[in-house]
This record gives sequence, C-alpha cells and structure tokens, in this order.
Amino acid sequence: MKNNSHSVIKHIIDVTLSNVSTIIAGIIVGFFLPKLLSVADYGWYKTFTLYMTYVGFFSLGLIDGIVLKYGGYDYSELDRTLFRSLFKWYFLIHIIFACFVSIISIFINDLNYRIILLFLSVNMIAVNITGYFQQISQITQRFKEYSLRKIIQSILNIIIVFIYFCIYRAFEINSYIYYLVLFVLANVGLTIWYTYTYRDIVFGKSASLLSTKSDVLNLCKIGFPLLFANLCSTLILTIDRQFVSILFDTAIYAQYAFAYNMLALVTVATSAMSTVLYPTLKRTTKKVIRNDYPFLVSMILIIVFGALTVYFPLCLFVEWFLPKYEESLIIFRIVFPGLALSSPITVIMHNVYKTEGNNFLFFKKSLVVLLLTIIANGVAYTAFQSTQAISISSIIIMVFWYFFAESYFYKEYSYSGKKNSSYIIIMMVSFYLLSSISNYYVGFVIYFAFFLFITIVFFRTTSQKMKNLFNNSNYTHD
Repeated sequence: MKNNSHSVIKHIIDVTLSNVSTIIAGIIVGFFLPKLLSVADYGWYKTFTLYMTYVGFFSLGLIDGIVLKYGGYDYSELDRTLFRSLFKWYFLIHIIFACFVSIISIFINDLNYRIILLFLSVNMIAVNITGYFQQISQITQRFKEYSLRKIIQSILNIIIVFIYFCIYRAFEINSYIYYLVLFVLANVGLTIWYTYTYRDIVFGKSASLLSTKSDVLNLCKIGFPLLFANLCSTLILTIDRQFVSILFDTAIYAQYAFAYNMLALVTVATSAMSTVLYPTLKRTTKKVIRNDYPFLVSMILIIVFGALTVYFPLCLFVEWFLPKYEESLIIFRIVFPGLALSSPITVIMHNVYKTEGNNFLFFKKSLVVLLLTIIANGVAYTAFQSTQAISISSIIIMVFWYFFAESYFYKEYSYSGKKNSSYIIIMMVSFYLLSSISNYYVGFVIYFAFFLFITIVFFRTTSQKMKNLFNNSNYTHD
C-alpha cells in the first residue's frame, strides 16, 4: 500500500505541474479577457462556455464505457483493430450531432444564440475528440503525455488572448465573436495533434462499423449510467448559472459567471487528483481503497480550505484591476466554500463509486440532488428574484449532496465521517464570518491562522502523512 500511495502522489505531482500552466493560463484568460470585452460580450462568451459543459452528453456513453471497461489496461494491451473502429463510431456520432445543432441554430431568432450554437457545433467535435484521447491517456496512466498536452493547451490559450489583444489594438475590434473564432481554431489544432499522436489506434486496419456495432452498443450500455451520473453532477454544479443565464440579462449573468470564473482557478488544484485517482483505484484492492478513503477525503478538504485563503487577495485584485466586476465578489464569497463540498464528491466519492461498480447508485443519488437543486433555485428566484438568493440555495443543497453521497460509505465502510464533517462545518462558518471583515488583509491573516490551528487540531496525523507521501513520492518510478 505504501508503494501504491507513493505512485499515486508521483502521478499527482506530474499532473499538477501541468496544471500550474493551466492556472497561469486561467489567470491570464480569466482576468484579461473580461478586461478587454464589454460586460455584455463577456456574458455571451460565458454563455458559450456554460453550454460547452453539456456537450459530453453527445458521446452517448461510448467513452464512459471505454473508461469503465479498459480502466485497468496498459496502452500496449488495447486492441488496435477494435479501437480504430470505435474511434470511427465516436467521430461519426459527433458529426451527426454537430449537424443537428447547426440546423437548430438556423431557427433561433436571437443572433447571439445562433452564433453560439454554430460555434458550439464545431467546438463540440474538437473538444470531445480531444477528451476521448485524454481519457485514454488517463486510464492507461500515460500521465506525462497528458500533462504535456495540458501545458500546450494552456500556452495556446495564452497566445489567443495575446492575438485578440493585438487585433483589438490594431483594428479597434472588440467582440466575443472574434475571440471565439480563435478559441475554436486552437481547439481544432489541438485535436489534430492528438489524433496524430494516437494515430496507431485511429488509422490503419480496422474492423468494419457493422461488425463492431454490438461492441459499441455494449460500451454505451455500460457507460450510460456513468454518463448520466456525470451529467447530473455537471448540472448540479451549473444549474444556478443556467437559472441566472435564462432569468436575468446578459450583464447580470456576466457578473455571476465571473464569480465562478475565479472559483475555477482553485478547482484546477483538485483536478490533478481526480485525473490520477480512478485508473489507480482500478489497480488497487478494495481493502486498500476502504482503508485509504478517510485519508483521501481529509486530504482534499485540507487542500481546498487552505485554498480559500486566495479569496482575500483575489478581492483586492478585482477591485483594483476589474472594478466593473466588483458585484461578482458578493457571489464569489457565497459559492467559494461550496468547493470544499463538491470536490470530495466529484474527485473522491464518485471515483470510488465507479471503481466498485456503483455508477447507477451514484446516478440515482445525483438525480435526487439535481431535482432538489432545481426546486431550491426556483423557490429562491420566486421568493427573492436575486442572484444572491439562488447562490445561497445552491450552497444549502450542496451540503445535502455531500452527506447524501457519503451516506453509502457510512454503511459499507463502517466509516463515521464525524471528524471530516465537523471540520467542514467549522471551516465554512469561519470563512463566512471572517470574509465579512471589510479589511481584506486582516481577514486573510485571521483566516489563515485559524485554518492552520483547526487543521492541526483535527488532522495532525493526516497532515504528517501527506507531508511524508510528497517527500517520498520519488521512491516509486514507472
């Protein structure tokens, strides 16, 4: 188990290094783009990115089935002939859906939504094919290759912001449409490169489409519960933005979306663990998983609550650099602690559900939470008609989602979860109280000191174990 832990941490470090580039790109895009665009144009751009979060549904569960069936395989063990045929199916499915979305756009009266759908149809193909190869990189533990592509993608994101800035200064052109053109072209270029990298499972002798129809249907059948579980999770995390996007004007949505844009910078810190965890768990015994589960949840809670300290310097930066988005700081303060609830669910719990073959159970639980989220957001809007009320209702449901998802482990793992739950409640309450201090410098110092104190009180052993794993991660080499 020790060597396995070292291997996990080593892979996490590899992916985290690439995520540093993602954070840098996120800072540049996340703060310079809204600086260049008008509030309304930024709102339309974020509307595009909101709908992009749903395009994974168009895979029809094929890639999810591949992840579940081949999660414990090495790349050399993949059947080349079969995978070439699977890719053809995957590509054909997306071409059909892209044409369907393009046709729908013709009948949309609003010009901005029509443009967004057209770009969506092209970008959907590029992003989902890139995602297909990224999933293969992850399940076969080709993390260095995955990390390199993430770094290149981050560099491309920075470059297109620079190009857009040059266009903006040279021609005084300022529209989200021009940025979307650059954005989609960059994604298409990355997809072409990925296809070339994985050309041995794309091009060459393959089984006919008809002969592999049963394989595709079987993979879709296996993957559908995971697909819908992922979709439910995505909707739970984005439904409040969907409400605001529909019920409020574009400028108000831009403020709301910008708050989540800052939240995304911290989300990158936890995505490295999510990328590595599932293929590692597939190679691990159930006994080890059950022993390590409390530690994994505690570790991610410590990371996220530590990351909440960036709230204070981010507020100072926004007030100085982007004063037109100061209103978003109110929403940011409300939703930021929710990351400590969603991260253990999406990064740890969901991966364990997948590993133990309980995707349908996770889907049912997520569906219940999704319905409650829609009801809560609807009631909040009806009663208060404010974006703050919607965000507060989302956080309340997020608390329920955490305990509802973890209830499975209370029964199956004989795990009480009292320590982690108490830590969450104490740290969330402390954040809301200390972030209300008008002086951000004072708030930062007190929150950081309180975080260190409570973490040591609750997780002295866990913190030491995290330190030892990171210090000794170079012991295992793959």
